[in-house]
Amino acid sequence: MSSDKPWTFQYAWKIKWKMERISQGMVEESWDREEVNKLPTTWKELMAIDWYYISTHSEIYESIDNYVGNWTRNIRATKEQAEASLAMSQLSQLMKVYNDWWTPDYEDSIIKYCIYYYDNSINYNNIISTNHFLIFETEKIRDLFLKNFRDLIEKAKPLL
Repeated sequence: MSSDKPWTFQYAWKIKWKMERISQGMVEESWDREEVNKLPTTWKELMAIDWYYISTHSEIYESIDNYVGNWTRNIRATKEQAEASLAMSQLSQLMKVYNDWWTPDYEDSIIKYCIYYYDNSINYNNIISTNHFLIFETEKIRDLFLKNFRDLIEKAKPLL
C-alpha cells in the first residue's frame, strides 16, 4: 500500500464516519475522495486490526491493534460476533443431528423449512430455493429445533 499510515481499526472507522457524512450531504463528496481511494482491497492491506479470538476451549479473548496475517483470519471484529460464532458452531452441529445428516438441495423443487432473522425477530418459513443457515427437512423438526434452541438462536442473531 502506498500510504505510510497503517490501517488500524480506528482509522477505518474514521473513514467510515467521513463516508457517512458524505452520503448524508453534510460535506462535499470530493472532501475525502483521496482517503477513500486508499481503502484496503485485500485482507493483508488491512495491516492492523482490533479483534476477538475464540480459543480451543471456546473462551473469548480481546486483542487491540494487531497485525494481520494468516493467524488472524479466524477472528471476529466484536465480542458480540465472537459469541454469535460460538452459537453458530453449536447450532450447526445440533442441526446436523436433528436433520439426521440431511443436506438441502436448492436445485430441486422440494419444500424446505427454515429459521431466520427478519425485522429484529426470529421468523420461520417454508422455502424451495432460498438459502438459509438454519434449514430443515421437515416442519416438525424445524419447530422442535426452534423450541429447544431459541436461546442459542438469539445468541447467533448478529450473524444470521
